[in-house]
Parts: sequence; structure tokens; C-alpha cells
Amino acid sequence: MGKRSNSTPNFALLIGAGTSVSSGVRASCEMVAEWRRQLYEQGKSTEPFEKWLEEQDWYRDEEEYPILFEKLYDKRSQRRNYIEGCIKDAKPSWGHVYLANMITRGYFNVVFTTNFDDLLNEACVVYADTRPIVCAHDSAVIDIRVTSPRPKIIKLHGDFLYDSIKNTIMETESLEKNMRDKFAQFASEYGLVVMGYGGNDRSVMDTLHSMIRSGGRFPHGIYWCVRDQDNASRKLRKLMSEEGVYWVKIDGFDEFMAEVHAGLGLTLPDTVREPYKATTTRLNRFIQSAARKEHPLINADIERLEQELKKYEGVASELTPYVFLADREFVRERYENAVELYEKASVQNLDVNAMNRMGMSYFLSGDTDKALKIAKEMIRRYPRNNNGYSFLGWLYNYTAKPQDAIEQFKAAMNYADGRDLVTILTSKSDTHLALGDWKAALSDTERALQQLGNDVKTAARTNPSLLLNHCYALTHLDKKELAFQTLREVLPLLTDTYFRAVAFAILDDKEQMMKNLRSSIKESRTNLLEARHDPCLSAYREDADFQELLRAGSDAPKKE
Repeated sequence: MGKRSNSTPNFALLIGAGTSVSSGVRASCEMVAEWRRQLYEQGKSTEPFEKWLEEQDWYRDEEEYPILFEKLYDKRSQRRNYIEGCIKDAKPSWGHVYLANMITRGYFNVVFTTNFDDLLNEACVVYADTRPIVCAHDSAVIDIRVTSPRPKIIKLHGDFLYDSIKNTIMETESLEKNMRDKFAQFASEYGLVVMGYGGNDRSVMDTLHSMIRSGGRFPHGIYWCVRDQDNASRKLRKLMSEEGVYWVKIDGFDEFMAEVHAGLGLTLPDTVREPYKATTTRLNRFIQSAARKEHPLINADIERLEQELKKYEGVASELTPYVFLADREFVRERYENAVELYEKASVQNLDVNAMNRMGMSYFLSGDTDKALKIAKEMIRRYPRNNNGYSFLGWLYNYTAKPQDAIEQFKAAMNYADGRDLVTILTSKSDTHLALGDWKAALSDTERALQQLGNDVKTAARTNPSLLLNHCYALTHLDKKELAFQTLREVLPLLTDTYFRAVAFAILDDKEQMMKNLRSSIKESRTNLLEARHDPCLSAYREDADFQELLRAGSDAPKKE
């Protein structure tokens, strides 16, 4: 099958109903046999069934399937309900699993299908951790780009979820314009491998014929997979007489996919090969909020899951999702416990985000040297990820190495955009503020605000530190009134007590600053650390009340 030099696959796929039979979807021949009998019984004929059948003009017609389907189910909604019933218990087969893995590895990224089921997409998501674009509407297919590397599943006749599925003669007589044009566009770039499709409906076959005869299509040829027991339709035999169209004998969809998969030297994804390990990996990536406060219902469900997982700790250590358990301790600010669990998780190949939380846990539990070591290891393992450089810069900020911090933030910016870039620029502005370089700090915050469309309310909601640093820099550049005006505008949006404390500090409102800071330190240990180092609070460093508040916070018992 192979790929081109630019890693674009050589072939697209066209799959039909035959690829779903081993998944439990009834074959069209079974449906036709059932419908013949239904029509015979409805007509109350006194003739023997076989004799009656021979008299029907649709009997053995190549389009018998759509003819009978429409006779028995004349409304689209009825046909949709019938199809939904046929596929509701279907599960992806081995063929779908192999194909999904090949899609993930980049050997295919375009699949056209006449099927209404969702089996291939399900296999991609469940077994291969890949989420293809699934397009079942003519109006939507126009936006799909040939050059996009993301896998695409294009349903030529629609999806069972919608009444617009096409399965009667009139409906399948021709593809809709956008679908046909997109099919032709892909045909100019790819060869085509066809599996499980008998070539009976006019729309697809006529389109293939016209594309072949127009020239410049299917540069790598068309390979039509058939089994020995398959009967080629008249339309298919006609197509096979064209140059560049070839038969490929196969035992079946599942068997052929297994052979191609093995021929490419691929191994199955962990979800199939090592399912328990894969489950551990997924749980380690499970949804957890980094927020200090969690909705009580969500928190209750996460805690139930946590207690269930703890039952296996020590019984099957290699399968225990230690990252998940460590993250729970991290969110609770029990950093010493988190460190212990992250260390156990380190044998499970921590990703860069888990390493970041692990390093932060070491720093917040007092081991700065270990935190620095982890930051440098993040950079070594993930040199093109901004997190390692950002974390190391953050640590240098807190260990009074501002010039080193700035260099790391600059390095991080080489691998960041969007919200990541905003976060890095905010941290960099912290360093400039601590150095008293107001212009450099303002330049950082202005660039970050540009990333947010210069919308101060968006900044207040998504990155309050950015907005506060921006206003603090303005107060030192003879723009205090503008800073105060901005802060008063966004104060109602600042719900976190720590950020409100900083805002009031910049507004020279000591009473409100102290009130909010006292509450924030009670809520979180990290707020105490922030208060000690935040450049926006530097005017209060020598204030006796402020110093007493920090001492009281240090003496407060840690959370259990």
C-alpha cells in the first residue's frame, strides 16, 4: 500500500456492506430474501412461492435491493428505522480494528463508504485512539480538504441517524453534486481500493466510469477486492474492462485486512494487544480539573472512581493508574503525597504535563533541586514542547535567577502559540516586573493581549494574571488612570479571591486587598507562595500587617 514521499497515502478506500457482515450487520442478500417472502405473503398469492417469484419483474434484478426496500418501506423515516434496527447491535470486527490501526499509522486517511453504520469510526475511536472527520451530508463535504492529514470517512449515501439516507433507486441514481465533486477531487490524487462493495447502485458506478474515462483520475489504479463466491454485477464487469482497474482475490474483509496489516509489519494498538495497560493509560489521562474548587457532584463522582482504583494499588502495581491518583493529591494540594505517587507513576512513561505537575509538587513540598532536575528532564525528553522551558523559567523566577528565567521563556515561545503563548508571555512579564523593567513587562502583556483580541474581559476570565500585570506596568508608566479604569471595569469578573486581592493592591485599597488575600490563603497553600513573590504586591512587602498575614498563613496547618 505504501505512502508517498510526503507521507500522504497512495490509496483511498471505498467500502461497502460486505465489510460489516462479520460485525453482525445483516447482508443485503438476507434482507432481500426476507422482503421477497414479505411481499409474497402480503399479496396472498395462491401460487407456490418459487413460481410467484419467477413472475416478478424485479426478481434477480441488479437493483432488486432498492426496489424491494422502497416497496415495503415507502417513507424515508421507515427506511431509517429499519436500518437502525439492523445495525444497533453491530460491533466492529477484526477487519475494522486492523483498518483503524492502519489509518492511525497513516497508511490510509480517506475512506468512502456506501454504508450507513458507524463501525469504522467506532473502531478508530475505541481501539486506535483516532477521531476521524465523519461526513454524511452533501452540504458539509465541500469543506473537507484533500490535503488535510486528519482521517476522513465520507458517507456517500448518508448516515442512519438521519432521514436523508439514500437507498431507493431514485435516491441512489446519482450522487449529489458536492459529494460527486469531492469524490472526483480525491480521485485525482489517490488510487482506490474497493472492499465489500458489489457495485450495484448506479450513482457510484456511473461516477467511477465517468472519472476513469475523463482521464487524470486514480493515478495509482483501482483495485477491486472480490471473493470467489461473489457474483460481479453487469455494471462492475463493464468497469473492470477499463484500463487501470484490477481484480484482487481475497478470502474476506477481515482476512484481507489482517494480511495487509501483517504485511506492513504493524503491531496492534495497546487497546487490543495490552488492554489492561491501555486502560491504565486512559485512566491516567482521565478528566480532572486543575481548579482548586470542583463542582460537588463532579468531585463526588471522581472520588468514587478514585476509591475504586485504590483497591488495586499493591495488587497490580504496574496496572494502577498512579498519575490519576497523584493528580487527585495535587488538586488537593497534598504535594508530599502527590510526589510519592508520581514517582510510582514514573515507570509508566509520564507525559510532559504529568512531569510538570510532578516537578511542581516537588517544588511546593520544598525540594527545589528535584523540581529543577525534572524541568531539565522535560526539556530533554520533549525538546519541541514549550512546557519544560516554561516550567524551568518559572522555577528560575522563584529562585531569584531572573535573567535565566527570561532566557527559558524565550525558548518556550519558539514552541508555543495561542493560549500557551499568552501564558508564557504572562510569566515573562512577571520577571520583567520583578526587575522593574516596566516597558518590557508592558510589551509582553500587550503582545499577549493581542493574542486575545485585545479584549480585557476575555483576559479577566481566562488569564487574570496577564491583565493584572498589564495594569501594574501601566501604573509605573504614567498611565495610572487607564490602569484603574480597566481594573474597575473587570473587577466583577474576578471571582478568585487571590486575583481580587492583587487588583485591590494595584488600586491602593489595602483594606480590600487584605480581606481578599486572607481568604485566598485559607483556600490554597499556593496562594501563600504567590503572595510572597508576586511583583504586583511588592509595594506591601514591608507592610507590617501584610507580613503578619504571611506569617499566619505559614503557621496554618496543611490540608489533610
